[in-house]
Amino acid sequence: MIHARLRIVAIAFAAILLFGYVFPWTQYGISVPYISDTPYKLGLDLQGGVELDYRVDFDELDRSGADYATNDVVEGLKSIIEKRVNSLGTAEPTIQSASYAGESHIIVQIPTESVTATDEHDADAERQAYIERAKETIGRVVQVEFREKKTEITDADKAERAQLAERADADLRTAGTAGFAATAKKYRDQYENLEFLSGTGTAEELPKEVAFTGIEAVSAPYFSGIVPTKRGIVMERDESGNWLPGGGDDGWIMISISDIQNQDVEVANQAESGSTATGTHIETKRVYAYDALFVSAKPSDWQPAKTADGKILNDRYLANVSTSANQLLQPMVDLYFNEEGTKIFAELSARLVGKQMAIFVGGELLTAPVIQEPITGGTAQISGNFTVESAKKLANDIKTGIVPAPIYLTSERTIDAKIGADALRVVLVAGLIGLAVIIVFLLAVYRLSGLMAGLALVFYALLLMAIVKFFGVVLTLASIAGVILSIGLAIDANILIFERVKEELRTGNTRSKAVAIGFDRSWATIWDSHLTSLSSAVILFIFGISLIKGFGLMLGIGIVVSLFTAMYVSRVFLNAIQGFGMSDSCFVGLEKKENNK
Repeated sequence: MIHARLRIVAIAFAAILLFGYVFPWTQYGISVPYISDTPYKLGLDLQGGVELDYRVDFDELDRSGADYATNDVVEGLKSIIEKRVNSLGTAEPTIQSASYAGESHIIVQIPTESVTATDEHDADAERQAYIERAKETIGRVVQVEFREKKTEITDADKAERAQLAERADADLRTAGTAGFAATAKKYRDQYENLEFLSGTGTAEELPKEVAFTGIEAVSAPYFSGIVPTKRGIVMERDESGNWLPGGGDDGWIMISISDIQNQDVEVANQAESGSTATGTHIETKRVYAYDALFVSAKPSDWQPAKTADGKILNDRYLANVSTSANQLLQPMVDLYFNEEGTKIFAELSARLVGKQMAIFVGGELLTAPVIQEPITGGTAQISGNFTVESAKKLANDIKTGIVPAPIYLTSERTIDAKIGADALRVVLVAGLIGLAVIIVFLLAVYRLSGLMAGLALVFYALLLMAIVKFFGVVLTLASIAGVILSIGLAIDANILIFERVKEELRTGNTRSKAVAIGFDRSWATIWDSHLTSLSSAVILFIFGISLIKGFGLMLGIGIVVSLFTAMYVSRVFLNAIQGFGMSDSCFVGLEKKENNK
């Protein structure tokens, strides 16, 4: 009995410590010494943010014949994405990999709770601007290329642009309206002098590159196909409906209209002749949701920097990028090449002394320094009028471009912070009510033993939240559902134990013996049910996508913790009270008529 009471004291003391650790004191402006103020990590559905789903494109690696492991490529991309998002200077992202439809995806969840402004409207605008910056930062940089100036623009260069437009047109037709944007961005990121246009508007509000005569007659979904056009000129059709060049052959455009809606818009009144009257009126107009890809006919002024045997210097040979300072403390950017890259760069730098070598990242020219002398040591330094900030930015832009495979945004899901806060409040209230109802049920059916099981359940909740907080587990609505299911398993275990104790009491065993047998003989059934559920949780975590992984993880943790509390904590409580002078009815809900059988 003394040992049982000491265990009760130990559990009570542990419960107090756990409560002090898991309670969010700082949220109520309370500072408690020696207590961690680390906040809980909440998923997007509880705090608001954006979820970006990127598809990993292995086409370039497959065409190059490189030997690679899919998991290594994906893990490398996850590390790069994390650096890119962290460079924005706000909340930490949650980055997970997933495989579905035969494709590898990387899912990036970025909370926007920390993006604030003094005015509520300004805060919403700031969050949207942050999301756009995050998307640009993650997806814009896809490849590092070293290029040298072309000595002349040939007819073959011009023909190559037409072929590029034709390839883009063919791929966009295959992708269809739903995949137009992702495919168009892929081409924009891989080649120079391409522009992606996207938005909504009436016929008068469309960009000149997108507007064309006869747009009022088209229906969604609509795809223009490849159209020769001049940048900035409204496109027209002839009497037969064929496209006209639009004033020149400066490029080609492909337009997709995914949706057309009739909406009431405010239109300025047209003043009659001699009248100065002004004002507006409401008209019903067609509003178009469009995407477009413009391919300029202008070839690049740069060509890949190649060695005599045809090796191209790119990010495959770039090991690292950092910043440093020279003897005059002027900031510089250092490029470090791997062993093979050192040989390639030595040959190119010897040939291009006095000439520019440009660094392109994602098809965008970042810098084009002049090579002063042959560089054979594998380390190149870019100097110039850098500030510390500009040098770091250039190094970061180059470094985040060292990717093993391109990524393309396939879907986006945004959750408002207010909705997340409301969901969290509802979940907490529902959880407390549910816990109270379970304890009342246990108390009504199993009396004092049920109360002890309820206290063990409270200890379970405290221990589980301590594990979540300590290990930084991300809480989502799905993961909380896993916790709720594990609570059900914990209650199930207690019911099995109590019913077994009742059976032993009916046979005339003493209370202490009935409790011991009840726990021992219930163990096989409890272990079997928990092991089956744990196996399911592990499978969900390994093979599920982001939301399912969270559910599986919390279900698994909850099962392990509930098994501990049901078989150990509940046992300590029952052993502590079984010696009290009370009836079996008060102890475990065994009625007298049952006891007399």
